[in-house]
This record gives sequence, structure tokens and C-alpha cells, in this order.
Amino acid sequence: MPATKKLNNKKGNKQLEAINQGDCISLVDKKDLFQVIGIDNKHKRCWVRKWPLHPHGSPVFEISIKQISPSS
Repeated sequence: MPATKKLNNKKGNKQLEAINQGDCISLVDKKDLFQVIGIDNKHKRCWVRKWPLHPHGSPVFEISIKQISPSS
């Protein structure tokens, strides 16, 4: 079963969407697309890599789930 995390709106804590492993997302401070590689709900962290993949691979890095920008 893939990992899932619900994103919340800071105003009113309203649920906006869920992210799943494999989804393409944006980050709050970046315009680029990133792919979710893994989600750690307990520590509110996830691992992403830049999308589309580069021919020699794209490095994976860890971020706070709070850095994920809900899609418009």
C-alpha cells in the first residue's frame, strides 16, 4: 500500500488534497516539478527528486511536508 499524506490549509486546517508516493508536486519556494519518492507521516517528512528525471538520474532529497505547495 503506497504512503499517503493529507495536506492542510493553514487557515482553518481544511484538507486540500492528499499526496501519494509517485505524485508530481511543487514546492513552496520553487517553480520546478518534483516527484514524491517516499513519505514519513510520523515525522512529517518526505523524499523528492526533480522531475523530469535527468538521463544520469536525479538526486533525492528530504524535505518537510510543510514545504509542499498544494496544486491550484
